[in-house]
Amino acid sequence: MIKSLYIRLVAVFVAAVIVGLVVSLIVSNHLFDQQLQEWMKTDTEQSGEHIAALLKESDPGKWSTILPQLAEMKSSYIGLYDAAGGRVAGSADSPKVVSGDILRVIGGERYQQFIEPHNDGLPAWLMGFPIQLGGTSFALFVQPDYSVFSVGIRRTIQLNLLIVLVVGGAVMAVAARYLVKPLNMLTRATRKLAKGNFNVRLDYTRNDEIGVLTQSFNEMALELGQLEQMRQDFVSNVSHEIQSPLTSIIGFAKALRSSTIPEAERINYLDIIQSESERLSRLSDNLLKLASLESKHHPFRRTTFRLDEQLRHVAVVCEPLWSAKHIRLELTLPKTMIAGDADLLNQVWMNLLGNSIKFTPEGGSIRIRSESEVSRVKVSFADTGIGIPEGERNKIFQQFYKADRSRTGTTGGSGLGLAIVHNIVSLHKGAIQVESKEGEGTTMTVILPSIS
Repeated sequence: MIKSLYIRLVAVFVAAVIVGLVVSLIVSNHLFDQQLQEWMKTDTEQSGEHIAALLKESDPGKWSTILPQLAEMKSSYIGLYDAAGGRVAGSADSPKVVSGDILRVIGGERYQQFIEPHNDGLPAWLMGFPIQLGGTSFALFVQPDYSVFSVGIRRTIQLNLLIVLVVGGAVMAVAARYLVKPLNMLTRATRKLAKGNFNVRLDYTRNDEIGVLTQSFNEMALELGQLEQMRQDFVSNVSHEIQSPLTSIIGFAKALRSSTIPEAERINYLDIIQSESERLSRLSDNLLKLASLESKHHPFRRTTFRLDEQLRHVAVVCEPLWSAKHIRLELTLPKTMIAGDADLLNQVWMNLLGNSIKFTPEGGSIRIRSESEVSRVKVSFADTGIGIPEGERNKIFQQFYKADRSRTGTTGGSGLGLAIVHNIVSLHKGAIQVESKEGEGTTMTVILPSIS
């Protein structure tokens, strides 16, 4: 079985050329035979007329010398017959004629007969011409022999076709190598890619399909490299997020083994272990939810509900958090109906309000506002918190990204909340906008399609 594309291309081309040449040979032979037959008829007629004219002007006593010479010059069979049917002169081998045909020509009638080839011979024309000389009638029969001429032409045609085959095969061999070369490069690059080398690139610029394939490969390698980097970052971040609470749990669990720890300190250690365990549980839940949302197969239960009531409920649930920091909460929530997944949108509001509370200092303020437009609903969470640096605003929706890394230990976030928010909003075919100024606060605006 042929495995090389190069050999296949050359073999297919040679096979196609052979088939084409065979068909061309058959067709050309057929056309050649037709044209040769017409040409032989004309040439035989002209040769017979010339010989007859020459005999009329020459001495009959020299006919026996003249006709063999003419027969050799013309490569023909020539026979001259008298009225009795006797052979007067001619070539060594006379044409095969019968007495009836001789008498017809003696009577002044021209004779012609197409002789079909036999035993791999060639076709020919046999023609008879009447000659009157001094009151005596003769019959001249001429049958040219075109075998040498015909074989020469056929060999020339066959040689030309063979040259086409050889030259075409050589040209195809070179052209196929030119075509297969970039594919071999692509194969080697693909093997490197399969082994984890995502930095491989093909420096091959062409405007044809091969060029498009090469460009697509480079784009694929770039995207795979980015995905691999994201995977490594994800594993690193998850490991970091898990390691921190696990270290606390293990450390305080070991400390609890000591019998000399006071009861108050023991209870404090247990509270820390419980808190870190709950943190691990939240991280696990968020990872599962994020994976489900990004798979595009997360359950979506679309209902119509009061958005203003849902936002008020979220504010009430989070009251212990914002009250503990003496944050002033302002609500501007006119009656608004919306269609969507209530549970998912509830998590959006919980995460956004939680972030606002987390990064707003004591005594600050948070304003939640909703407004309906022609085809959309806007919900904004504006706080007077620490703000987000301008260079980091386009990164806050990435997994595990934390804009305020210096406060990670005190705020306790995992960096998944806004990533979940972004996915839920996208699932509702909405958008989220960020406006922020360092030291003054941040406004998160969620835009959702209204009820159609």
